[in-house]
Amino acid sequence: MTTTIIALTLIVGGLTFAAGAFLASEIAVRVLRRRERLLSEERKKLNAAWRHLREVYGVKKPTKR
Repeated sequence: MTTTIIALTLIVGGLTFAAGAFLASEIAVRVLRRRERLLSEERKKLNAAWRHLREVYGVKKPTKR
């Protein structure tokens, strides 16, 4: 009887841990995707601004040295 209770407790604990880990990974993926989307939008705005400066004023991007 005691062995059965211990086994069931371990099984339930393992399942709870697995479910928690799964939910945590899903939340992390959502956060990372949202950040990636925001960065992509920011990059598009910056590229458009540089394109405008190049076309209108002939400005060049600074080179990395």
